[in-house]
Amino acid sequence: MIDEIIKLRRRGLSFRKIAVELDTTVGKVQYQWTKLVQNKAKRSSDEPFQTSSPNQGADKKNAPIIEDKINITRISAEKIKVYWEISIYKENMVAQYFNRPISSWRKALRIYDVTGVIFDGGNAQSDHEVVLLNQHTEWTFKGLKPNRVYCIEMGVKLTENNFFPLLRSDALYTSEMGFENISRPQEPIQEAAEWTESVSTYTYYETLCEGEG
Repeated sequence: MIDEIIKLRRRGLSFRKIAVELDTTVGKVQYQWTKLVQNKAKRSSDEPFQTSSPNQGADKKNAPIIEDKINITRISAEKIKVYWEISIYKENMVAQYFNRPISSWRKALRIYDVTGVIFDGGNAQSDHEVVLLNQHTEWTFKGLKPNRVYCIEMGVKLTENNFFPLLRSDALYTSEMGFENISRPQEPIQEAAEWTESVSTYTYYETLCEGEG
């Protein structure tokens, strides 16, 4: 089954559509996908992906260990700053899976309005996307509305309309008094691939501007 799932995922199909194509359940598809990602993550930690010269690869192995993280800092009532770091293990996992270095894709941030929904990657009230430069490690979002719940993902653009998330923040509630973090259920980091539902880049936001890097 996993070979068919891989082919359909590379075509941009969501887990739901794959389950329909294969006449199975979404849970079984997600289970097979998670096993695949876990195995690739384990291999990538043992065998770093080589995208440059051997000396550069050695330098990378000796570099300080960076953990995956995405954090949000409040600036004002309607403005937040997002900053993130991606580990070499996750970069290797993505590079090995797609057989292409992560640096070859454009990086992007997506902010979702997930008010009133249990967010599954594809059911946000609305979304807004910002395409990043490679040197970006932080971004400022402006124009957030009060009494809404937001969630942010950082990832890469596989195609113009196909976004592959790598990191997802906790949910953020914007009340009249300020911001409040809403922790999401704990899940293994290897389950990041479960986020890869196709989401339209069209946005309903009228006041949310792209901010600044």
